[in-house]
Amino acid sequence: MWENTGLTKRNMSNPILQAVAEHEWESKLVYNAAALKLGTRIYLLYRAMGDDHLARFGMAMSADGVDFIRLPYPVFLPTTEYERPHYTRLEYDRERGGVEDPRTIVIGDTIYVVYTALHKMCHLAMARMTVDTFHNLVRESEKHPEEDLSVKWNSAWERIGLIFPHLFEVPELFSRNSVMIELQKGLVLLFYRIHKGDILVSLSDSPAGPWKDKGISFFTKRFPWEAERIGISTPAIPVTQNGDVKYLFFYHGVEEQMVNETVVKTYHLGAFFLSAVVEAEKVVLTSERLERPVLSPERDYELDNEWLLSVGVHAVFSCGAVPVDDDEIYIYYGSGDSNINLGKVSVRDLLGEKKLIERCVVDRSLF
Repeated sequence: MWENTGLTKRNMSNPILQAVAEHEWESKLVYNAAALKLGTRIYLLYRAMGDDHLARFGMAMSADGVDFIRLPYPVFLPTTEYERPHYTRLEYDRERGGVEDPRTIVIGDTIYVVYTALHKMCHLAMARMTVDTFHNLVRESEKHPEEDLSVKWNSAWERIGLIFPHLFEVPELFSRNSVMIELQKGLVLLFYRIHKGDILVSLSDSPAGPWKDKGISFFTKRFPWEAERIGISTPAIPVTQNGDVKYLFFYHGVEEQMVNETVVKTYHLGAFFLSAVVEAEKVVLTSERLERPVLSPERDYELDNEWLLSVGVHAVFSCGAVPVDDDEIYIYYGSGDSNINLGKVSVRDLLGEKKLIERCVVDRSLF
């Protein structure tokens, strides 16, 4: 069922989700899924593009994290001004607007979704739904499989809005790739990126913000495989080492390589462990970043995509990972911007890897 090479073991059934020609909203592309574990079930909130070249979120459910049943309609639709497309043309092969690359984080009794809204440019946005409302909608969807509940699902998501609204009207500037973590009650940390810069960090007393962009760098590009750009990928997974709690994150790094006399940008998946010390005036963040990637595009289903090849890109890209037990992590990743795949990794293996240790001190008075 699993390959036996590499830090990340690929599932031999990959891809586990692909486009469905009969569903016009997801007929062309299905990829980049948030992963949410509630009880014993795993839910994927995934990015999809259909015949109208709009990006929407679909949802799939699984009892074992491998075999998924998906809803035949989207559960998150582009409805606000900052989500709706600016372009009307369909000649472009990709999305002309919509919602992209979701990450789901449960804080208290609420599910938060941090995602990219594509209007003229890409900008970070946030929505939320209570866990109880989510479960009720899942039960209703399973009880009435013949009904299209897309509008009901979409209406249940409360749009909090753009995370950094001041950037919305800035020409040629975008914000992407963001996750949150609650360090303690009333103190939430946000990782994010502006344009192609460092992974930045912000603080707030509430997941809903307001958030301030102070340009504080958490970490920057250090290794050749992340020299072109980096960005946070998945929300935190708590792990314990020698009695100490750390948080495991996956992130992406992009490398420019020469392939057959052509420059190709290759998206790799990396990992780091985060330790946080909260003091009255500052938050001290210590990262232990693995020096080598945990996953790189190598299989045919990760490499062979006509559109990405036409722009010189090879990519594996994750927005969600969940713990299966105390050691094993399932990573859900898009590849070739066209399908969704599954890999698994051992926390023990990651802890045993060679790491770069760095420290970031955040002044709480700035926020």
